[in-house]
Amino acid sequence: MIPIILIVLFIYVYGGNIGKMTEVISTDGTQPVGEITGGTEVGQTFVSSMNNLSGFSIKLATYARKNDGHVTIGIRNYGDDQPIYSTRIKAESLADNAYYDMRFPPIKFSKDKKYYIYVSSESSTKDHSITAYMSKKDTYAGGSLIRNGKEEPGDLAFKVVCNRTLF
Repeated sequence: MIPIILIVLFIYVYGGNIGKMTEVISTDGTQPVGEITGGTEVGQTFVSSMNNLSGFSIKLATYARKNDGHVTIGIRNYGDDQPIYSTRIKAESLADNAYYDMRFPPIKFSKDKKYYIYVSSESSTKDHSITAYMSKKDTYAGGSLIRNGKEEPGDLAFKVVCNRTLF
């Protein structure tokens, strides 16, 4: 009896994920938001149109130089201060003009919920900081670009990934 329960549980949790799908893309991300120096946070809100939110990507740039400090990239429920998932990485390890992919275990009931993805720095200095790409216009109607807690025109260049499931 217990092996049957374990098999059913395994199929429900892991077997239901049959692929990944890019859900949202902000396409016109050609302008840098400016240096993300110590104490700066740049983010984007969005509404997940599917369950099983499992990752996102943000287009970052290094200004073709070696940068200092650490960068935190994460996701949280919109309006919350606590991250759902986040990672802290060395700024010098980021690739120039490339999407940084962050993946995590699927958030099962993410459909129609508002999230906030962000990039912040605690210690990077001017002329030694990374940036993120943005569009000048609001290309994604379901969310907003936010810098240090204030909404701004445009959107970050970002992608959101959800797992397709059988359940």
